[in-house]
Amino acid sequence: MAGEALPGVSLACPPRGSGTEPLRTDVAAFLGRLRRGPVGTPVRVESWNDVVGTFGPPEGAFATPYALRGFFENGGRTAWVLRVSGPATTARTAWPVGSLSGWDATSYQVVATSPGAWANGGRVAIRHQASTVAGPPTVGVRVMMPGEPPETFPGLPPAGLADRLTGSRYIRLVPDGPPPPPGRPGPISTSWDLTLAGGADAAPTRGAYSDAVTEQAELPEPALVALPDLGTDLSGAAHTDMVLELLRSVEPSHDRLAVLDVPPALSSVDQVVDWVGSLEATGDSQLLGCAAVYHPPLRTPDGQDLRTVPASGHVLGVIARLDGERGAHHTPANAVILEAVDLATEYPEPQQVRLFDAGIDLIRCTRGRGLMVWGGRTLSADPGTRHIAHRRLVHLLVRAIRRAASPLVFDVNSAELRLTLVRALTSVLLSAFRAGALAGARPEQAFRVVCDDTNNPPEQDPGQLVCEIEVAPAVPMEFIRLRLVLGQDRGLEVIEA
Repeated sequence: MAGEALPGVSLACPPRGSGTEPLRTDVAAFLGRLRRGPVGTPVRVESWNDVVGTFGPPEGAFATPYALRGFFENGGRTAWVLRVSGPATTARTAWPVGSLSGWDATSYQVVATSPGAWANGGRVAIRHQASTVAGPPTVGVRVMMPGEPPETFPGLPPAGLADRLTGSRYIRLVPDGPPPPPGRPGPISTSWDLTLAGGADAAPTRGAYSDAVTEQAELPEPALVALPDLGTDLSGAAHTDMVLELLRSVEPSHDRLAVLDVPPALSSVDQVVDWVGSLEATGDSQLLGCAAVYHPPLRTPDGQDLRTVPASGHVLGVIARLDGERGAHHTPANAVILEAVDLATEYPEPQQVRLFDAGIDLIRCTRGRGLMVWGGRTLSADPGTRHIAHRRLVHLLVRAIRRAASPLVFDVNSAELRLTLVRALTSVLLSAFRAGALAGARPEQAFRVVCDDTNNPPEQDPGQLVCEIEVAPAVPMEFIRLRLVLGQDRGLEVIEA
């Protein structure tokens, strides 16, 4: 446990992240650069304090911490964070204890908990008090990292010190020598003042981002994805290819939306439009329906100064806030952005029109209302996949349908199974209808569930069951068709027709 403690008293705090909720559609995943923290390992956070505790305070060179702060300031409640890094080095220092008895080793390595330059200059003060009539030997450790609150670990026994320091956010102790010989008590008190050095940051490679994208695709909870530092770390074709790889990773699941930022090097409207065109050149409406671009970046407070920050984190916070207030089917537009004071670029109206026509959702500053999200479209030109509200309704339904249908995968294909499946799916769709997500005055006008001999003929493989679902979003009055396939050999598959 980090912080002050009393001898003989310990406090164990269970780690967050065990209570995941795959039905939620307001949980975001952030992939990017942070000051410290585990690399490539997803961490679930539920507040800005959680972010600072695990990944440190905002680092001026990285955008992801500021995007996370914007997410929570705008109403976000839960996020998964994956720190992306190149082959960085970890700060460390040697600690020669000597032949004092009672220790596990004659020397140790004091190593920062994660790679990067954040721990350089960090100081570790260690005080050893030998055994006296007042009690057994004790060790006190104080850790002071630049820009971070200090940690104090008083009254620890020398034996097993490395294990007891695993509660530190900043350091780990690694035995680096043989055990000391017995019977060498040494002086009554000994002090060591150590300084960590040798840590270095490294820009993420395309492969590091690819690994992070693969990792987030395996998380069942996130329904929103952002990569705030991607445009800084990768450029040109490498950036475009990485965005397309991200979209290909999320498209098969039909349950999440990627919010993209325009690369900061693209300063003119022509460059921005050309970049969007390079993504739209795929012509795949299902793929493009997984992404929305919000622009321009925002100016946010950073101490006494203002900092330019990509808009994705703030927009995800707005989407999460509206999700909790009104539901996933609500369009994330005409909503106020908090924790930002200005736009990084103010485009004249003709240029705003060009950006809008290119498929970009604008952030605008309006008189009397401040900064507002001014668009709710994906990059797709197909009316069936163009509206964010419709895509997120599908995401919600797919998640709910999975929960209802997954327990039935290994049941025998029978009339009872079909009836059970139809009842479960109808319950999910009725909930969406009552929440105002679907059109029509009556449920039969809002959705249809077909699971009978028409789509399960007698000659069909008995190990496979097909169920077709049609839903009419509240606006416009168009049906979205989902095809649900339960197969004993391949589990549950949801296909958007």
